[in-house]
Amino acid sequence: MNIKPKEGVLLIRKHTKTKLTADMVVEETDDDKRLITGEIISTYNENDKTRVGQTIIFGKYALYQLTVEGVDYFFIEEEDVIGICDYKEDEG
Repeated sequence: MNIKPKEGVLLIRKHTKTKLTADMVVEETDDDKRLITGEIISTYNENDKTRVGQTIIFGKYALYQLTVEGVDYFFIEEEDVIGICDYKEDEG
């Protein structure tokens, strides 16, 4: 499937080796401020801050999940990106 998010929104692949107590079904509390990483797989227009293949850092509550035919897609607003890093997750 080819998904092109609107301007200001990124389509990402959430890294699977992220440690969370639960995934996507979690209570939001001020006690849990852990960040997670993901890789950008599509964007409206690439720029120096956000480009395809880049690893971004964000809060887990910023994610929006779309499941189509058993495949999970994750969206995040560009303004919710807290940072970038050079981490690359093994695919195996």
